[in-house]
Amino acid sequence: MITYGIDGTALIKPTPTGVERYVTQLLSAMMTLPLAPESERVILYAPQAKPAQLVLPVGWVWKELDFWLPRGWTHIRLSYELLRHPPDVFFNPAHEIPLCHGRAKVMTTVHDVIFRHVPGAYSTASLRRQEWAIKSIAKRAARIVTVSESTKKDLIDIYKVPAERLVVTHLAPGSSLGPPATAQAVMGKYALTPGMYVLFVGRVETKKNPITLIKAFIELRRRYGVGHPLKLVLAGSYGFGAEAALNLAKASNCTNDILFLGYVPDEDVPELMANALCFAFPSLGEGFGIPILEAMTAGIPVVTSDLPVMREIAHEAAVFVPALDVAKWTVALDTMLIDQKRREELSVKGKERVKAFSWIQTAEATWQALRATAHE
Repeated sequence: MITYGIDGTALIKPTPTGVERYVTQLLSAMMTLPLAPESERVILYAPQAKPAQLVLPVGWVWKELDFWLPRGWTHIRLSYELLRHPPDVFFNPAHEIPLCHGRAKVMTTVHDVIFRHVPGAYSTASLRRQEWAIKSIAKRAARIVTVSESTKKDLIDIYKVPAERLVVTHLAPGSSLGPPATAQAVMGKYALTPGMYVLFVGRVETKKNPITLIKAFIELRRRYGVGHPLKLVLAGSYGFGAEAALNLAKASNCTNDILFLGYVPDEDVPELMANALCFAFPSLGEGFGIPILEAMTAGIPVVTSDLPVMREIAHEAAVFVPALDVAKWTVALDTMLIDQKRREELSVKGKERVKAFSWIQTAEATWQALRATAHE
């Protein structure tokens, strides 16, 4: 019997974002694929009881590991469990591995090493923690999953990880962001006019580069004058550096047209995207970029940073702009506003491009990597 131990803490998060959404989508897809009869089982580790709505398939069990401290569950409590009852393979899809893992072989997902390219987007403490975590993974993991060729290249070039230990598994748009609210309800809730707002979805933080987007919007509004109905909508919780974005918007002459929605419930996202003029994603660095695929699924044109990973994901189905070039971002947004033909062209290309990605494909590739690790 081969036992796969998986960190399932993302499944208990009440408001998942980023990596937690990836873990939830991945594990949900993995559960739809059958285990080898009589020879495989999965243990999901978490610090709380299994959510009542989560139904585990045959061969999957939930193991609650109680812990009395507010921090340290992964490196103390989970390490203790793995030392006492090691599975054959331990998999953490969330970027960090326990200090100790006993005899278990380790597989983990590295989503990005953006902190090496854009250190100013992180606090000193975060930089140190991430560097330590990646070096530990590079040294101890039997196999490393990356979500893009771009991240794989970084691990090879920066951390000298042998290519044969790396597996690329592209991600996919959310299989379900619902149950969706109606367009009328969502537009009314946020006081928006369909087709008259530029949308950004993601954490408002330095890494996501909202400053450039806000500056471009301010310039665009200056050109069109007071009273133009176009708005900029930023949907996401606040992170490192958010205060600078908030202050920039407040100091502008169109502060009432730059809307910070905070964390948006899942049921509002589909219609928020579907009714936008376009989706703008000026990020300074990404491991993958699920939001641009979700925008393509919704049928809206995408304007995104000209990064290797964005071209890897979007191909010709997006407009690519240098991340920090305010003038070019202004032109790109202006084009979206006035050129209906271009918007329609990008919408068609986006809907076609997104067909290349699915969580089932990601789950199949992940299972293949797990099984290969178990049999090495």
